[in-house]
Amino acid sequence: MLVAFAVLGLGLLTAGTASKAGQLNPVQDPLMLSAADKTELAEESRLKAELGDQVWPGLGSADIPIILFNDSYEYLVGEKDPPGPWKIVEGDDYQGHPYYRRAAQDPQAFAVLVGTHWAGSIGTLDSMNRKIPFKLRPDFHVVIILHEVFHAFQAGQAPGRFTKANAVYKVESRYPYKDNEFAAAWNNEGAALAEALKAKDEAASIGLVRKFLEIREARRDRAALGSELLAYERELEWLEGLAEYAEMRFYEIAASRSGETAFAHYGPGLPLPLQWDFVRLGKNLGTEQADLRFYLSGLAQARLLDRFSPQWKARAMGEEIHLEDLLRDVAGPRSK
Repeated sequence: MLVAFAVLGLGLLTAGTASKAGQLNPVQDPLMLSAADKTELAEESRLKAELGDQVWPGLGSADIPIILFNDSYEYLVGEKDPPGPWKIVEGDDYQGHPYYRRAAQDPQAFAVLVGTHWAGSIGTLDSMNRKIPFKLRPDFHVVIILHEVFHAFQAGQAPGRFTKANAVYKVESRYPYKDNEFAAAWNNEGAALAEALKAKDEAASIGLVRKFLEIREARRDRAALGSELLAYERELEWLEGLAEYAEMRFYEIAASRSGETAFAHYGPGLPLPLQWDFVRLGKNLGTEQADLRFYLSGLAQARLLDRFSPQWKARAMGEEIHLEDLLRDVAGPRSK
């Protein structure tokens, strides 16, 4: 779907800004991956192998191909003998192995099925930096790649759930985004989540989790959301919230080890767009466009589950397990 980091943290580009960015950074689409692309792919592989299981059990050893794309081509690494129209890139290799290219076919920043395997797909750093009015650093782009790799991991670990989550977009046009009272309630949910994350006292944080759940239930009752729109909220929090969580955790863990030579270029702290996740969660969650609020509400719930239910990930890939249900388990009975 959307690459959340830019639109979430720093706003959507206007057509004029995008056009200006394109003029300043003319398109240059080589027939091969650049040396910088290969360096990033190697770093993604290293982070996934070394830190992946700290982010999510089984992620570190999962065999997940990657697609990098620009305006003209998609490049596939980590897959053997993919079906056409993928073709071997002649005269080049990636770490001693062949890789593949095809003409760009509406490339997506998401999980893409290649034969029977799911690949994480994202634009190259160069192509993304040509389309935005600021520059992404390579360290941040690496964890953005891992966001999409996590989507491929979801598809492999929970194929039925992944299919179900993608299917909820069919009801997006019916979701009451423009209802002011509905948006205000979402703002209150976000504020409660943000305060719960910041609270130092465990009892206070649990109380704010309970407040979030009660605001959520009241909002849904007032709006008379049917089962399909309830699924729209819950499944997108699972789909996009967990991928945003994985992206942030990869960076956090790497930054926490910045004293080690291999991790010296991470941190200190989180990159600005990820810091903005927390700001926007607590301010105006109900004004987030389209599905972007679910990146944040899902992320917040996952981080709270880390705090109060460390084994939550063992259940989270289940077909009917929602993040809010796992939070209810730790919040206890609702207040009266």
